[in-house]
Amino acid sequence: MEKKGKPAFTGIQGLHHKYSNNQRIASTIKGLFLSGRKLTAKEINEITSSNDARKEISNLRRQGWKIVDMLLSNRCKLYWLEQRDTQLDLFGREAQI
Repeated sequence: MEKKGKPAFTGIQGLHHKYSNNQRIASTIKGLFLSGRKLTAKEINEITSSNDARKEISNLRRQGWKIVDMLLSNRCKLYWLEQRDTQLDLFGREAQI
């Protein structure tokens, strides 16, 4: 009778799960900022059930996102996405100022 052994490397499934979890966290944080919300890192971590808010904010800034922060009196930082300061003309196009 042949003995069935374990596969030589089983880490791919775990790696795939970790990668997709990181993608989920990043896309959730992007969605929070795109919705116009102002959040602390603690609030973001609670929403995403992770501890990666500040790391992901740094990654988004490296990608060119204009994320603004402000230090609150309780020593927490409030983060939000800077809105473009553009004036639209009558037809919904950016006005040439």
